[in-house]
Amino acid sequence: MTRQMSQSKRKEAFLAAADEMYETLETWYDAHPEATPGEIESEARKECRELMGKALEILVNGRDTGFQVESVCCERCGEQMKFKDCLGWTVYGLEGDTRLERAYYVCPQCEGETVFPPR
Repeated sequence: MTRQMSQSKRKEAFLAAADEMYETLETWYDAHPEATPGEIESEARKECRELMGKALEILVNGRDTGFQVESVCCERCGEQMKFKDCLGWTVYGLEGDTRLERAYYVCPQCEGETVFPPR
């Protein structure tokens, strides 16, 4: 789970993920010393796809998950909504799958009224 962080922390998290990807490729290549350039590229593509998903997760979730210190108001009744949790879902992209998170608020007065800021 990624929480809001500064740009320098996001960059640090991305570089750590890129380093991990490189180490994974090194380990794979050590185990497959006779691999052809095509096989190496195929393995690298898998790892790059995973890295792209992590990069987007860090970039998007690390900036804003929609959590607000001041509670949002219910559009139906105008009452303060209560923070429930951060809920996630996976976006399946061409370059990588990304787990996104958004703050989830519920209205204690209006049954079933929810909001995921930003709207």
